[in-house]
Amino acid sequence: MVLAPGFKLLFPPSAATDTVPDFWVANNLGYDAGHRNVMTITWRYAAGQEDVEALKESFVKLGGKVTEELYLPFPQVEFQALITQIAQKKPDAVFAFFAGGGAVKFVKDYAAAGLNRNIPLYGPGFITDGTLDAQGDAAQGMFTTLHYADALNTPRDNAFRLAYAKAYKQQPDVYAVQGYDAGQILAVGLAAVKGDVGKKAEFAAAVEKATIDSPRGAFTLSKAHNPVQNIYLRKVEGKENKLVSVAAKALSDPARGCRM
Repeated sequence: MVLAPGFKLLFPPSAATDTVPDFWVANNLGYDAGHRNVMTITWRYAAGQEDVEALKESFVKLGGKVTEELYLPFPQVEFQALITQIAQKKPDAVFAFFAGGGAVKFVKDYAAAGLNRNIPLYGPGFITDGTLDAQGDAAQGMFTTLHYADALNTPRDNAFRLAYAKAYKQQPDVYAVQGYDAGQILAVGLAAVKGDVGKKAEFAAAVEKATIDSPRGAFTLSKAHNPVQNIYLRKVEGKENKLVSVAAKALSDPARGCRM
């Protein structure tokens, strides 16, 4: 995230949680796959709740139904009681929003209960990004959507992945790309003001007009300063979130409540 003094100089290189990429999960991985009754599960905190609301908005509008929303306090990882509820209710599918250690444990617990064989588990790509080594077989075959995927196979991404692997002896994930792009955004602003960070308006104006040449694909910034970017459908194969298709091109956030 690029954060300079003043609210109007906030430029997050990720995506707004009320768009990422839940509308596409609802439309294509959910409704179009024949699922009509789904359950959701996440931590009770802003990111998780916003993601669930975004999913509901799209899924219900299509004619689907969110039969139950399951929450647990952040960062609790005792999922068993909630997984038991899912098994008893037998929804068509489950939408989950977790990341990091919580994502590792939830995906493994879900598979250990045998639910992944009959009740598909979907979610934003954070549930499998940076976690596949620890999730192992439990994550195999999962479909997720996010603004980055392994094997995009573009010249820009291939060069980035090669350089990253040489420097850090591992492959980059979405967090590495976001950090890299935060540096690119900062460089655009600093170049425009010749290093004078006191020129806030000029810094912001330069970044607002810029096209960032990212490994994820070139993106611009919305009025709310969130990336206008492609969203990718990915499938877990081995230790990669492999590209399946471009789920949405140049997706912009709705900027609800934003006063910029």
